[in-house]
Amino acid sequence: MKIFYDSKADAIDIVFKKGKVYETREVGREMYMDLDKKGEPLSLEILGASERVSTKDFKQLSFNIANYPKEFGKVSTSLSR
Repeated sequence: MKIFYDSKADAIDIVFKKGKVYETREVGREMYMDLDKKGEPLSLEILGASERVSTKDFKQLSFNIANYPKEFGKVSTSLSR
């Protein structure tokens, strides 16, 4: 998994795995998840990131996604820019 922050767009992109995007779903306010053909998450984009997460906390993020396997929740990782 890799996490990218775009300061110009103020968006976080969390990439779980590579794959071809079959569908994009809005999973929350300004939160979009890309899914593969099997419905498995590929990535999550969070817009307005600085309003949701303090920039000092960008190096370690923790999140939960309802209705997805536990391995997609409460993940901490280093931030790539």
